[in-house]
Amino acid sequence: MWNKGLGWQVQRAAVSAAAVACLVPAGVLLFGSLRADGCFSLRQYEEILLGSKEFFTWFWNSAGYTAGILTLCVPVAVLAAYGLSLHRFPGRNALLFLYTLLMLLPFQATVVAQYLTLRALGLLDTPAAIILPCAFGAFGAFLLTQFMRGLDGEILEAARLDGAGCGRILLHIVCPLCKPAILSLVTLQAISCWSMVDQPVVFLRSEALLPLSQRLSGQTFGASAFAAGILYAVVPMLLYLCCQKALEEGISLTSIK
Repeated sequence: MWNKGLGWQVQRAAVSAAAVACLVPAGVLLFGSLRADGCFSLRQYEEILLGSKEFFTWFWNSAGYTAGILTLCVPVAVLAAYGLSLHRFPGRNALLFLYTLLMLLPFQATVVAQYLTLRALGLLDTPAAIILPCAFGAFGAFLLTQFMRGLDGEILEAARLDGAGCGRILLHIVCPLCKPAILSLVTLQAISCWSMVDQPVVFLRSEALLPLSQRLSGQTFGASAFAAGILYAVVPMLLYLCCQKALEEGISLTSIK
């Protein structure tokens, strides 16, 4: 897109420098995890994998929270987006505006309301206190609504003329067409849930229920904190690499529509 002259070379160098700067923290983390007592060693990984039962407890807590949130979040987002994008009813635009507003609000703006609700329901200091608020977030519905608005209405109308009901249209037509957007939602939501910190701090008190993201510090793992950080980062990295193509396709198509 740029004319290959001096300006293009400067811009290319600036972009390359920015990319290298983004990789510096990861490089420092990896380098630190491979050193012990001033020399190259895998001792940190040995201490984490073989000598730290708490690491696996918190690791599987993170995995369980992420899986539970995705199990509820994706169906709820698909159903909400299907109604908001392909059906007309009174108050639809106001409801979509509310979804957008809730998506823009940070966690700190709604934490008091969430805390009071969970306390009234007796769910504080339980896995449900983490899973339920995140499972019914507005981001998934907003993302899929933007995607479904671009679907060809003639295909859906032809299905209705053939006698297909709403459930059949959703399962056999809408969901297959929205596969890139759904995979994008799964990837983004999984990475977000895997790295959440604020919710466990506010809603959980038992150390045995905390996720790994909240316990990932030098105070917890001591000199092995670098190795714990590397092992913690493996899951989102693998998830991104497996879903990279679908993620890019889903986001690009949603932004175009």
